[in-house]
Amino acid sequence: MSCTRRLPATALVACMTLVTAAHADDANPLTRMSLEYLMNIEVTTVSKQPERVQNAAAAVYVLTREEIRRSGASTIPDALRLVPGVNVAQINANSWAVSIRGFNSRFANKLLVMIDGRSIYSPLFSGVFWDRHSVPIEEIDRIEVVRGPGGTLWGANAVNGVINIITRHSSETQGQQAEFSVGTEKAGGLSLRQGASIGDEATYRLSAQFDGYNETKLPDGSGANDQWENGQANLRVDWTPTVDDEILIESGYNKVMAGDRHTQPSLSFPYSTLRNGDIDRYGAFVMGRWNHQVNEASEVSLQGFVDHRYMDIDTPIAEEYRTTADLQAQHGIKLGAKTNLTWGAGYRAIFSDIQTSDFSFNVAPEDENTSIYNVFAQASRGFFDDRVELTVGSKIEHHSVSGTEIQPSARAIWNVTPRHAVWTAVSTAARTPSTGEKIGTVRNTVVPPGTPTNPSPLPLVPSIEGDKSLDAERVTAYEAGYHGQISETVSLDVAGFINSYTDLLLDSDIGVSSINTNYGTPFIELPLSINNKAEATTYGLEFSGLWQARDNWRLRAGYAWLHEDIKAPAGAEGNAPEHQLTLQSFYDIDENWRFDTVFRFVDNLENAGADAYLNMDARLSWSPNDSIEVALTGRNLLDSGYLEYGNERADTPLPTASEVDRSVLLTMTMKF
Repeated sequence: MSCTRRLPATALVACMTLVTAAHADDANPLTRMSLEYLMNIEVTTVSKQPERVQNAAAAVYVLTREEIRRSGASTIPDALRLVPGVNVAQINANSWAVSIRGFNSRFANKLLVMIDGRSIYSPLFSGVFWDRHSVPIEEIDRIEVVRGPGGTLWGANAVNGVINIITRHSSETQGQQAEFSVGTEKAGGLSLRQGASIGDEATYRLSAQFDGYNETKLPDGSGANDQWENGQANLRVDWTPTVDDEILIESGYNKVMAGDRHTQPSLSFPYSTLRNGDIDRYGAFVMGRWNHQVNEASEVSLQGFVDHRYMDIDTPIAEEYRTTADLQAQHGIKLGAKTNLTWGAGYRAIFSDIQTSDFSFNVAPEDENTSIYNVFAQASRGFFDDRVELTVGSKIEHHSVSGTEIQPSARAIWNVTPRHAVWTAVSTAARTPSTGEKIGTVRNTVVPPGTPTNPSPLPLVPSIEGDKSLDAERVTAYEAGYHGQISETVSLDVAGFINSYTDLLLDSDIGVSSINTNYGTPFIELPLSINNKAEATTYGLEFSGLWQARDNWRLRAGYAWLHEDIKAPAGAEGNAPEHQLTLQSFYDIDENWRFDTVFRFVDNLENAGADAYLNMDARLSWSPNDSIEVALTGRNLLDSGYLEYGNERADTPLPTASEVDRSVLLTMTMKF
């Protein structure tokens, strides 16, 4: 399978001839947005109600569409590199490890990711397949990143943070747009969008996108077989039938075709081989949301979605069919002049069929149906002329497999002045075991016979086995922070945390070995049953600052320090960097030209086998009018041919890590 196809030049010329009069863009250039405006951006992920960033009692960061676009990022993981406290490591061309505040892995299982409030968290390995969720940058309104537990409102798996990718209202994307890209890492891309009105009360957006990425290299110089293609189509309709009602309908389809290379265990000599395989994934969803303003003091919302996913992988051989149906209701009401109450309930049903026929990975039984019920309530009250606000709440969630979890929290914020606020929080959250941890068996290693470790005449195979009786992992987090505008040109955000984890699924009990003859060649199977015995404490500091150096030049800096103390077998620590530093520069040369850079330092990953690195991305763009932009982006300009992520624990299948190379990308965007 090849992803080296290029967009025909004739298509580019044909579309350029369709460009007509200038199409005005309402968005101001990023450097002209005042710091006060940025501090007053509304977020909804912290409390499920609109509130200013300045008034949020949490470590929240808002990544705007303009910041993402001018960084040159072409994928969501690359955009998330800009957020302090978020660790992003590219494993190969189509796989990333993304986490918040430690515990990073291919399937980071303590992070909840949503698109417009719709969870994209996969229960198979408790993580996100980032390649199948490629939201076009121009359709993103903002990405809200909440570092710290969010279980009180969002439920299980919002342990270390919540990422909510919020797309633009369709009324903001009227008209037509086409974007073409061609490069070295990203072989080519085509994105088309159409937006229009439906009568006087509704608007819609229809978009299609195709991206193809080239194969990367392994450290020995051979190909990693990790080329991939992603095609998708999305529809969004926004309807306002009355002044008190808003209705949103979204649907989408995507398909991913990719390659990978795994170290495949074998029961015969040489007992492990590098094997190429193909990955096919497709999915479709439909989501609806109704917001109704009952009166000035009361509003209700109802959201539901149905999401179907299919995955077929060769290494290990497995097929997954999964359908998720979700319904959530919420009511917000003002109780008097100073108290706000938000409460709600929800239900989620997950129907999974996982077929495995490979020695290295098995799931039994193949069919699993899961039901999740929840109810939550959160109240906030202002004190001292509303300069102090206290928020308390809890969610009770019942999982048909792992049982009932209670996830309370308490938060307080003190607006010392209109420009300075300090906050603190104590909260708990839970992470339910994945399908693999409950009913899966993973065999990633074969110890050859006749060796000091295995003197027997048969191969020895450690088998990591799931257990349905496992409890959920839990965290209690203590946080404090500061939001402030130091001057007319400088703003600062600081957060510190101490997290205490219990019942972590990082350890195993050694069982009694036996001879397994189910795969043709007999072998000695040594069961390692996952248990809840591991514990951990992590703590750290996160800084984010913004400086308006000149009218046409803005600098944003972020730094994160993390310390992990994990009481578990060797190898559990060292998957996340101790130090991370980001410096982003936005420079408007004149009305038509812009030059933007991003410097990144990431500390070494001791357990994952990746050295520390310093790198830079740069983007030069030219806009002759409001309808056309041409941009040239260079990535990883200071270093090339290094690993961002390598080996890790063997409890999940992991593709072979490949090197990150220097790349260039040429992009043309046209509005009609």
